[in-house]
Amino acid sequence: MKARKGFTYTEVLITLAVLAALFVPMMQLFSHTLASSTMTGETITALNLAKWQMERVKNLDFTTKRFKEIGSTYYPPVEEPPIELNGRKWRIYTDIDAASEPLKVKVSVFLDGRLDGGPVVDLVTLLEDMTWIKGSPDSR
Repeated sequence: MKARKGFTYTEVLITLAVLAALFVPMMQLFSHTLASSTMTGETITALNLAKWQMERVKNLDFTTKRFKEIGSTYYPPVEEPPIELNGRKWRIYTDIDAASEPLKVKVSVFLDGRLDGGPVVDLVTLLEDMTWIKGSPDSR
């Protein structure tokens, strides 16, 4: 009897069924990873925008009284188009809590310029007027 070479039709079908059964979860894992990567990129962009705005607020060197007068603001202003960065639109809201002492400043970053949904990130800091008196131990 002559030895057979190759695979039967049944063997090929079983192999394809096993490969298909393994392929579906792998594709789901791939799509989940892609979605997660996109979300992480958006969060990093929003966090960097929030840090940028927080540094802008700190570097204004206003007194707490001046911040209270200015109040909460949007950047860019609501009547202007949102910031376009990394293929998305962003709007930043800086909330000044005038009733707090020290002054509480909260920066919120919104995706696609929409203010009705929740922010992607929030950063909060406290600001206080610093007065240096010549000759005091802190004035070095």
